[in-house]
Amino acid sequence: MRKLIFLFIAFLTLSADVVERPLLQQKDDMPAKIKAIYIYQFTKCFEWTNNKEGNFTITVLGESTNLLNELGNTVRNKSVGVQKIEIKNHQTISEIEQTSVLYITPDKSNLLTEALSKFKGKSVLIITEKQGLARVGATINFIVDENKQKFELNKLAASKAGLNVGSGIEKLAASVIN
Repeated sequence: MRKLIFLFIAFLTLSADVVERPLLQQKDDMPAKIKAIYIYQFTKCFEWTNNKEGNFTITVLGESTNLLNELGNTVRNKSVGVQKIEIKNHQTISEIEQTSVLYITPDKSNLLTEALSKFKGKSVLIITEKQGLARVGATINFIVDENKQKFELNKLAASKAGLNVGSGIEKLAASVIN
């Protein structure tokens, strides 16, 4: 009987450990998952006046394995219009030939000015995640407000980029810069 109780306790302990780890991993990935969903939803809120041929490319500039994985899961088998969505990762602006969405990780935010210059008027939605970057040219800037993931929208930057802003996105933005 003791042996049976010991095996039962051992089984429960191992089961709890196996169940607990994926839950913890999912919790760690929640910010990346939310951002991936936002990024995919942004593809429905803007109209790209250029970039209508080939694949619809979402490029992550910098290191963000969790975001890349979540983006891959979120956009799998999805498209923007007739364009299949593809995800790319680069470490420098010069590596990027063409993209529809450019997400700049916080560690690469110093490259925003270079990105704005390279993609000026080329219908590239530039998304950042560092305080104040919407005011200096990013179209979308992720922020955390009251422990919730939100974003700022810079309509002037969208216009300069050659993007038409859908009316619904303004209502979702934490702040809008005209």
